Amino acid sequence: MQEEKIYLISPAPHIRATHSISTMMRDTIFALVPAGVGAVMFFGMYALIIIISSVIFCILFEILVNFLRKQKPTVFDLSCIITGILFAYTLPPKIPIWIVAVGCFVAIVFGKHFYGGLGHNPFNPALVGRAFIHIAFPQNMGDFSINGISSATPLTILKHFPQQVSDIPSIQTLIWGNYPGCIGETSVVLLLLGYLYLVIRKHINPFVPILYILTVGIFSAIIDIKNVLIYLFCGGIFLGGIFMITDPVTTPITPKGKIIFAIMCGLLTCTIRFWGSYPEGVCFSILFMNLLTPLIDEYTICKKFGHRKI
Repeated sequence: MQEEKIYLISPAPHIRATHSISTMMRDTIFALVPAGVGAVMFFGMYALIIIISSVIFCILFEILVNFLRKQKPTVFDLSCIITGILFAYTLPPKIPIWIVAVGCFVAIVFGKHFYGGLGHNPFNPALVGRAFIHIAFPQNMGDFSINGISSATPLTILKHFPQQVSDIPSIQTLIWGNYPGCIGETSVVLLLLGYLYLVIRKHINPFVPILYILTVGIFSAIIDIKNVLIYLFCGGIFLGGIFMITDPVTTPITPKGKIIFAIMCGLLTCTIRFWGSYPEGVCFSILFMNLLTPLIDEYTICKKFGHRKI
């Protein structure tokens, strides 16, 4: 008598890989470390307090949601730690810790678990938290003072105080990262170290960040060729391009979809920068394209053989 075989049916995608969720998350944390070291070097120990506080708050809110939903603990997949780090990296260097707590609450509860948790969230949780406090506390989010000296970011100068463009640091300084800005966004060099690590570990498509950055560079050159390098090396272009538009949960899954997503994020970023009310557009451009991800997947995923619309 032939033994009956039992097959396990599970949802797609059915992909075998050497990496697990935890290894991917752990490698992403490693890739984010250089930018965190730079944050402490450029902005002082309070930047480290912001990063640590953000991670702790995200872990606590993750545990709280698990308890209220009577779930098994999901802290050990490390996703909440990455949310905490990325959220902290998008904050100014003197943000009050209580605002960090509010942003972490919104990121974990409304950006992640409101939709069902990891793998179900349509928006990047860290950017959801960042967008909320950006709108709710604009004065605090616009405070980039260092050592008691008030200073505007290079993008703010270009948009609102063009007569002070000579106050913007040199391109070399912008690339290294020692200038007023969000604590984890300023150093192109240190963020590129993280990019190289993720590419070597084969966690991200290496061409997606490049395409996004090129789109921003080309669009900026068309509008303002004189200051194109400032637009390219300032703000969240590299942080968003390397760690956010490559998010496997909230971005398209097909190669063609990833190309569309990267180009559209670049165009929207520049549109907000040049014609919107904010000097920066990375956060809102990625969130808007997160909303369109299902539609992009719908039109870029290969149809089954014999498929036709009725």
